Parts: sequence; C-alpha cells; structure tokens
Amino acid sequence: MLAIEGWMNSRGGRIAAAVSSGAATRVLSALSTVLALPLAVRYLGADRFGVWATITSTVVFLNLLDLGVAGTLTNHIARSYATGDCNYAARYTANALALTIAVACLSGAAIVTAWPWFEWVRVLNVPPSVSRTEVQSTAAVAIALVLLGLPASLCGRIFAGYQEVHAANMAVAVGTIANLVGLFIGIAFRMPLPALFVLATGWIPLCNLTALGGLLFWQKAWLRPRLSLVRWTDARELLGSGSGFFLLQIAGVVVFSSDNLVVSHYLGAAQVTSYSVTWRVVGLAAVAQGLAFPALWPAYAEAYAKGDLAWMRSTFRTTMRATLIFNLGFALVLLAAGKSLIRWWAGSVAVPSTGLLAAMALWVVISGCMTVESCLLAAVNRTRVQGVLSIVAAALNISLSIFLVQQIGAVGVIVGTIASYLLVLVVPQTLLVRGVLRPEHDSRAVQNTPLPATGCQ
Repeated sequence: MLAIEGWMNSRGGRIAAAVSSGAATRVLSALSTVLALPLAVRYLGADRFGVWATITSTVVFLNLLDLGVAGTLTNHIARSYATGDCNYAARYTANALALTIAVACLSGAAIVTAWPWFEWVRVLNVPPSVSRTEVQSTAAVAIALVLLGLPASLCGRIFAGYQEVHAANMAVAVGTIANLVGLFIGIAFRMPLPALFVLATGWIPLCNLTALGGLLFWQKAWLRPRLSLVRWTDARELLGSGSGFFLLQIAGVVVFSSDNLVVSHYLGAAQVTSYSVTWRVVGLAAVAQGLAFPALWPAYAEAYAKGDLAWMRSTFRTTMRATLIFNLGFALVLLAAGKSLIRWWAGSVAVPSTGLLAAMALWVVISGCMTVESCLLAAVNRTRVQGVLSIVAAALNISLSIFLVQQIGAVGVIVGTIASYLLVLVVPQTLLVRGVLRPEHDSRAVQNTPLPATGCQ
C-alpha cells in the first residue's frame, strides 16, 4: 500500500493521474463535439454556423492579451514545487493575477469605446440572411467570454505547475457537460444566435473561474492574493520570461484562428462550414497528445530544475515515436473515409474537397511532431528563438493563405500553413530541441537555487 502511495506521489504517478483524467476529459470533449457540431450546423444553417465559427476563431486573438504570463506561470510554480518555496509561488501567482485582470479590464474599456465604429458584418462578409444585430451581439458576448477567461485560465496553469492537472481537467469536464446541455436547451427553445452562443460556450470559463477561487482561498491558501505581494519587479519578470510564450501565442493565433476569417472574407461565410468542420475532425488527432502534454510540461520543468536530463531524453523519444505512429494512422483513415464520415456526421454542406482533406491529413502529421517539440521547449523556457521563428512563419502563413485562397479556394489556406512551417520552423525548432537534450548537459549544476522556504500555510 505504501509502495502504491509512493508511486502515485512520484513524477510518473502524477503524470499517470493527469493522463488518465485527461483521457476522460478529452473523450468527453470529443463526444461533446460529435453531438454538438451536427446539431449546431443543422439548426443554424451554413450561413449562420459560418458566422458562429468565424467569430469564435476571430475573438481567440484576444487571448494574446495575457502577454505570455499564463504560460510562464506554470514554470514558476513548477520551480516552487521543486524547491519547496511556497512564498515564491504566492508572489508570482499574485502578480500574474494582477496583470491579467488589469489587462482584461483595460482591453474591455477600449473595446467598448471603439465598438460603434467596428462593423463585423463587413469584416466577415456576412450574407443578408443574417442580421447585423445578431452578428454584432454574438461578437460582443464572445469577446466578453474571452476577457473573462484571461484570469480564469490561470487556474489550469497553477494546477499544472503543481502537477495536479487532474484537478484542472475536472473543471473543464464540468464546463464541457454544461456547454452541451446549454446547446440542447438553446436549440429546444429556439434561442437566437447570441443567447445560444453563451449557453453553448460560456460554461468552461465560468467553471475555471470558480475553480480558481477554490484553489486560491481554500485548497492552496498560501497562494491567496494580497496587495503586499504585488511588486513591479516580479511583474516585470513574468512579462520578460513570458515574452517567448507571447510570441508563440501570436504565431499560434495566426496559424490556428485566422483561417476561418480568411475563408469567410474572400469566399463567403457559407464556405467556412466545410473548412471548419474538417478542421474540427482533424483536431480529434490532437486528443491523444492533449492527454499527456499538460502533464509532461510541468514534469519536464521539474526534471530540468533538478538536472534530470536522462529522464527528459527518454520521455521525449518515447512521446515522439508514439505521436508519429498515431498521427500517420489517423491521416490514412482521414484520407480513406473522411468524406463519408463528415457527410454522415454533419451533412452534405460540410463535406470538403479531396484536396482539402489531403492537405489536412498532411498537416496532422507535421503539427503533431512540432507540438511534441514545443512542449519540451516551453518547459525549459527556450521559447524566444522559437517565438521569433514562429512570428516569421505566421507572417508568411497569412500572406500565402490570402494569396492562395484566391487562386485555389479554401484548400489554399491550409497549404499556406503547411508551407510556412516547412520553410521556416521545422528544422530550426528540431535543432533547438537537440541542443536542450544534448548528453554533455547531464552534469550541469541546477541553476535555480531555492530561496529559504517559508512553508505552505
């Protein structure tokens, strides 16, 4: 019994707990998508669902307002966990919370001021069948939910730093179930698009915010935010160490959230439906990766703080092989049966072209391998070079996507993404990973000398 308890408290045991809870959450999320997406497509129709999908992916740009603070907070908490310095964790948590709340409030005020001059109907190229009021109201509630999610997202980052990802997974699982129930209720009562959007997407940030309150004031009360802990030096350190994450976030938003906007603007909102649905199917390949990576990130960070590079090398190689095998298999299934599955699942309006399906299959393999590498680099704070390269790739991506979408249709958007990754990011990022895992680094001294611990009370 003691042996089992000891293993559960070990790094491997914590990863296992995170993976198992993540598996349940991801399966739940996948099932929710399987049920919700065809219902939403059929209820809203091609035009209105295209508007929904495009607004959702466009407002994701506002997540950049966390300035990389959430990402770097995980590494600071992981360092605190490795060294036993709870005061260190409390300081950086308080400053991260202060920064995200301040940025969210200031951004909200700026958006409200500029709102009368921004026309979503024109930007999204919305057809006359969807009213201006409906589009503007949906965009407003979507923006409000993203701004609420900025401080709420710190919950998962703190849990991850303590290698308690299962607790963050529980909050997401509850929110996922509530979102699905909300969608059913909204459709049953024939609610308009803005109300349906809130009911079907608003519960996860609310659950994260609730979990954050419980975490700070009950479960880990030593993290309770206090004004005395808010210091400009610590806030500046968070912004500095988060700069690499910020650059990666910019690139990630361009790569993963601009596609629907480009397709909608140049081809019309109805064309977003087949692209968005195919992208959602491709996203199911990331489910397996999503099980392990939230747990691997803080585990890598702890191992790096302790100089355990042998464990990092072994874990990285195993993860890369498993990811490559799984994603190749997924891509082959997508090519063989993707059209039939999408037609059965979401209807004929969502069926993609053969070219789009093939390009998406290739993207599954490339992005899977790049994500394995990014997880390691994020954990050891080697993100600045990667971030600069990602910005260059993102700029090339958006340029190619805009050019190609006008030449070959929606498939040009994903082709632009693939080309930008291959030309700019793949080789340099792989070399960065090899540098981190180089065997001659095994004997390095641990750089993060702990401050005197104050105890966790």
